[in-house]
Formats: sequence, C-alpha cells, structure tokens
Amino acid sequence: MAAVRWWVVADLVVSMEVRFAIGALVVLDEVPRGAVSRLCREYGISRDTFYRYRAQLEAEGLQGLLPKSRRPHRSPNATPPEVVELLMAKHHELVADGWDGGAMSVRDWLRVGGVEGLPSVRTVHKILTAHGCVEATPAKRPHSSYRRFEAMSPNGMWQIDGTEWRLASGAKVVIVRVIDDHSRKILSTLAADGETGPSVWECMKTALDRHGKPVVVLSDNGAAFSIRRRWPGAYSEFEARLARIGVYHATCAPYHPQTCGKKERDWKPLKKWLDARPPAITMADLQRLLDGYDVIFNTQRPHQGIAGKTPDQRYFATPKAGPDPDQPPSPRTTLTRHTACAKGRINIYGGYRISLGREWAGAHLHVLHDNLHVVVFHGHDLVKRLTLDPDHKDVPSGLPRDRRPTKPLPST
Repeated sequence: MAAVRWWVVADLVVSMEVRFAIGALVVLDEVPRGAVSRLCREYGISRDTFYRYRAQLEAEGLQGLLPKSRRPHRSPNATPPEVVELLMAKHHELVADGWDGGAMSVRDWLRVGGVEGLPSVRTVHKILTAHGCVEATPAKRPHSSYRRFEAMSPNGMWQIDGTEWRLASGAKVVIVRVIDDHSRKILSTLAADGETGPSVWECMKTALDRHGKPVVVLSDNGAAFSIRRRWPGAYSEFEARLARIGVYHATCAPYHPQTCGKKERDWKPLKKWLDARPPAITMADLQRLLDGYDVIFNTQRPHQGIAGKTPDQRYFATPKAGPDPDQPPSPRTTLTRHTACAKGRINIYGGYRISLGREWAGAHLHVLHDNLHVVVFHGHDLVKRLTLDPDHKDVPSGLPRDRRPTKPLPST
C-alpha cells in the first residue's frame, strides 16, 4: 500500500459523524487507557486530531466540535474601510441631491472630483449591494448592443425638445431645451407657458447667441417645430428662421421617437433632480433651478454615454462644426433610419435607391435628406454624401475601396 503523505492527511476534512462520535466517547468516559490508537485507526484520524478535538470539547463544549472558519485573518485585496465609507457617503449624497446613485455614477463622480485608487465598478456595485443600496431589477439588453446615431463633432447636430412640468400651485408649464448631440452639453433651457413657436425660438436663439450655429437642428414633429405633416409643402416660422441663417432643420421619422432618444432620455434625470427640491412657486423660480441644473450637468456630472466625461470636456475637446455658407439648406430636411437590403441598398423618400455595396447588407443607417442633398451615416461615421439627380432614381455606390468595410457588417 502506497504511503500517504502527511500534507495530504492534514488537508483531510474530518466528518461531523466522527467529531460527534469522539465527543460522545469523551463525555461518556468510554475511552480506556491505551485504546486511543485503536479508535484513531477505526475512525481514520491521527492521535493529534483526537486529542485536539478532546481539548476543544472540554474548553468550548459541543461548539468546539463544529468546523472552524477558514477565512484568512487578513484580506490584502479587500477594499479598505475608509474607501467603503467614502463610496457610501457619495452614494447617499447623490441620491439625496436627486442624481443617480448607482455604482458607475458613484465611481465617476469621485473620479472627476480627483479621488484616486478607486475600486472597479463591479466592486463598487458589490459594496452598494452588501449595504442594501441596490434594488434588484430584471435583466436588460446590454447598452453595448445598441448602435446609436451621434453627431461627429460639436455643433454638428443640436436637438430641441420640450416637456411638461408643474409649479407648486399645480399649474402646467413647459421646459424647452437645446442640447448638443455630440457632447450632450445643455446649450440653453427655458421655462415657458407652453411649447409654442415664440418659446422654442427664444430657447434656440439663446443657444445660437452663446455657442454659434450648428449644421443641423433635430426636433420631433410638434407643431411648434414643423407643420409639414399637416400641410405638405408648408413650413413653420421655426423652420424658416433656421433656413434663413443657413442651418438645416431635420425632423424625427414618424413613429420612431428613438431618433430623438438623447433628448427623451435627458428629461428623466432632470425631473428626478427637480423632485428632490421644493417645487418652484413662479416661472422665475423654475428658471433659476433649471439654470443651476445646467451648470452642474455640463461641468460636474460625469456622463456615462461619453465615457464618464463631463459634457463640457467633450464639447471643448475638438473644433466645432458649422453650416456650409455656400449651400443654404431648404426647410424640408428629414432624418430617417434604414436597414440595407441583402444587396447593400437603401430606398429613401422620392423613390431613390442608393447602392452602398453588398458589404453593407443588414447594416442600420441614418439618412439626412434635404431636398436633393443626402448624407448617409453608419454609427458615428459618414458613409456617403451625394446630390440626387431627379432623372436617375438608381444611385450607384461610387465608394472608393478604402471606404468599404473589409467584412460584412453586423445586422444590429
């Protein structure tokens, strides 16, 4: 029989049956002198183990026979208590102030504040969960699976939208806001009596005076922004004013609010922040709250959609885009979403068929369509810019080889 090495025996776990059998024999004093070796052979344990359990039984009672914790006395990789305390304090501060208090937000706020040596987001989440600060939610589609349209540079595209709010008296008002699509920077916010032509233009004019002109302004199809759905061929005062200063006005595709998704998502944190404060009594009170929120949002709050940077950091990081002074836009610009067919072709308004190549089959694309001028985007990248010919509905690819994908694109 092969010899059993001592370090293997030391690792053996003594069963509870053997432990309690030893305890019973000791308590009943049924271990005669000289019988210990025989009992140890019978139970498959060493004499040292027998005497150790007997000593533990005499010192601790039955508790001494139970398995001892194998947890190390020190955990070098454990998060220091002072860091845990800092994380919890920031979580409670954010929640009380009306901001998101999740693991990523807590870590990003501290990082932007200059705190170094922070644990990973996963570790922060575990700490918050252990302290009962995280509510279990159903599994969601991962954010990385979404492909969102985003302007390629600051002032490349602005979005304008309005949402309802109530004063302390219960009176309904509207909050109008303009954001930069690339950086998520809030360019202007206005508390108004309603979403009307004058109110949306006042908000837009404030943004224009502060930050210059964008290439495109994107809005929904609300009456204050566009009337083309109700009166084809007509356009609103808002559209006309933008056209006069050389700025495109694009509207979301009908029944596809995701095109304006950044603006829609932006209302949720604002309303949560306002709910954490006493309700505004007057419009002036509400405007002061909105102005304060804009400063914090732009300069202090890390934005998860732009890699934890603040909107100001991203807005001022690269040169601003601007409208083309030699090609004034028409006031009938639309932004639509298309999926390329198996032949890598998309069909757009007016019966035009734009070929991009089979490599683009299944790709999701956004098309900015302004009269005969068309720009095709894939994700953040400009794929094709062209001027349509009314006499030729089929538009060939014309893409150079280096602008085509080297392998088929995913269909999502």
